[in-house]
Amino acid sequence: MQTQLQPALDHIETAGVKIPYDPSIITPAILRAIQQGYFEAEEAAQIPYIVQADDVVLDIGAGIGFISTLIARRAKKVISVEANPDLLPFMEALHRCNGAFNIERLNVVLGNPGLGEAVFYQRKDFWMGSLSPSPNAYVSTVTVPEMSLNGLLKEAGVTMVVCDIEGAESVLFEAVEFCDVSRVYLELHDHITGLKGVAAVFSAMAERGFAYDPRFSSGAIILFRKVEPAETLRPYARA
Repeated sequence: MQTQLQPALDHIETAGVKIPYDPSIITPAILRAIQQGYFEAEEAAQIPYIVQADDVVLDIGAGIGFISTLIARRAKKVISVEANPDLLPFMEALHRCNGAFNIERLNVVLGNPGLGEAVFYQRKDFWMGSLSPSPNAYVSTVTVPEMSLNGLLKEAGVTMVVCDIEGAESVLFEAVEFCDVSRVYLELHDHITGLKGVAAVFSAMAERGFAYDPRFSSGAIILFRKVEPAETLRPYARA
């Protein structure tokens, strides 16, 4: 007999995206989030407004491929990077059943210099997996090859970065050369990094000429936009 949570069909749908139902990946907590409409809802809400038709988007921490599917419907190309190798077959299936064929999938950890290997800590609910053994208990570890973030940004001509990496955002951008990137859309994880980690993200982005864009940011979901040299201060109009 099925539990109340288990879907009757092979797929669950949210925000117009079909998600295959595999209980080894879609655990009860994740299934509940999907069925109640809050699975990555804040991130998804701004995608139609910040992704452009000629974008090459790098999605770091792509998970099961939900956000990259939404992006692929608007962008020229998406590169989905996920450190957890167990999610890659599921991600491919999700992309395929949604007709998202302009996506390249990579099972790597990005960094600079991005040489060697990294340990990834897997947890019961995939969305808690990270490069850190704490603060939440992990169930297993896996060794993942590293790749140069700078090299990928340059070689692929990336114009926008999307990032959800469970706290590693506090160090990822310390040595990044953003090249053609004009927007960085990320989730902060202050419960892991503390405010010091949040400050590190804002500092790294400011040093590279990016500003917080309040028009498309909400809480921990932040859009940084490259400030163009010709942009001028727009004073408030006086009554």
